[in-house]
Amino acid sequence: MQAKVKKPMHRHGDERQWRGSSKGKIALSGLAIIAGSGNLPQDFKVRYRFYYLQLIFLIAFLISYSSQARGAGFAMVQQGTAAMGQGNAFVADASDATAIFYNPAGLNQLKGAQVYQGTLVNYPDREFHGEGKSSETNHRIYDSANFYFAIPVHNRVALGLGFFAPFGMGSAWSPEWQGRYITTYSSLKTYNLNPVISAKVLENLSLAAGFNVMWSRVELKRKVQAPFPGFADGESRLAGSGEGYGYNLGVLYEPVSGVKLGVAFRSGIFVKYRGDISLNFTPSLPVSISSTGSAGLNFPPSLTWGINYSRLKPFGRPLALEFDTTWTGWSSYNEFRAKFDRPLLKTYGLFVPKEWHDAWAFRFGANYEVKEGMKLRVGYIYDLTPVPDSTFEPQLPDANRHVFTVGSDLKVWRFTLGIAYNFILAESRTKNNIIAFNGAPAPLQANGRYNSNLHSLMCSWLFQF
Repeated sequence: MQAKVKKPMHRHGDERQWRGSSKGKIALSGLAIIAGSGNLPQDFKVRYRFYYLQLIFLIAFLISYSSQARGAGFAMVQQGTAAMGQGNAFVADASDATAIFYNPAGLNQLKGAQVYQGTLVNYPDREFHGEGKSSETNHRIYDSANFYFAIPVHNRVALGLGFFAPFGMGSAWSPEWQGRYITTYSSLKTYNLNPVISAKVLENLSLAAGFNVMWSRVELKRKVQAPFPGFADGESRLAGSGEGYGYNLGVLYEPVSGVKLGVAFRSGIFVKYRGDISLNFTPSLPVSISSTGSAGLNFPPSLTWGINYSRLKPFGRPLALEFDTTWTGWSSYNEFRAKFDRPLLKTYGLFVPKEWHDAWAFRFGANYEVKEGMKLRVGYIYDLTPVPDSTFEPQLPDANRHVFTVGSDLKVWRFTLGIAYNFILAESRTKNNIIAFNGAPAPLQANGRYNSNLHSLMCSWLFQF
């Protein structure tokens, strides 16, 4: 039996034959996925670039979804490094895929499809001084991730999909601190899916609209005095989850070259939570009772408008300046009310007044192109608190905030790598009120002075197709 000998492949004729064979097509397919360009047949390049895009989309989505959305504040506007580095003054800039959050009308500025993924890390520090004692929250790092995908489908139409955490709250006080009967632990997590469409109705005017589906989880803990003297405190725990729906709108207008006006609106979202509430006095008392129940929370609407001016060129390089202002309808959060399916200690629900009011934030930002493909960004934010003195509490000891921001991004091939840092300094605030549950004041009020600051860092990558 004679062994078969392979004939050497000739450079031109046999190569064309190999391209037409099934093995050749498979090999070319692999090359097209890896290279995305080169001396490959046009049908292979187009088809597998699309498959390559889908693969990156899926990987980025899974990365974002696996991260826990936890924030140190209630509203989380830090959704992109470019915006975050310049004081989140971005509604009239909106120059990358994060425009889905800031102003979706900006998507018509994109020259090609973009995939964007960012990771945010918050490190809060909250302190209490009063009644001759001091306490501080446990030192924890809270992280969240976001993902955006945007693609122009026509010279006047662009589509986008965002996945991010628009709201979040987290605090953990010592179980023995002075305000333990008001709060020891709080956690609010949100996950928002936001498809959008943007249309260029005029050469200098774009309009956009989007739909939001938001999932949320909440957990609240506090200590409860035992019904009999001499016994250790019990613990109240409330936990639940729910979902809600809303929409967002955007406008981007450029009356003259280098001057852009932006407006973005996000609707309020009502979330109805279903979950459990429990009272546990063990091991000091053999008492542990629980019930299922429901609670509703109105997440606030917001309206942002701003102006971007980019006609300056100091030292021959572009400089852009932006000023934004945001109104947030926090008056929607006027109370916390939970209903129990069966009574707990003869109580069929829980009511805590909030009475928050609408608030404003003022944002200033600038970015300077130090060289081609590299920008430096700086900014400042003055953020007014929505919490009145009458309901100011340690669960979220909010105050007027000064935010100092810096950031940079660098383009490498088709990637843009971004980094941004914010230092959030809250003004010192004194609590001198009575916090009541169902009209009954908490045994200890933790009245005194509260100081807070927050370190916030985000890293991101963007891929341009």
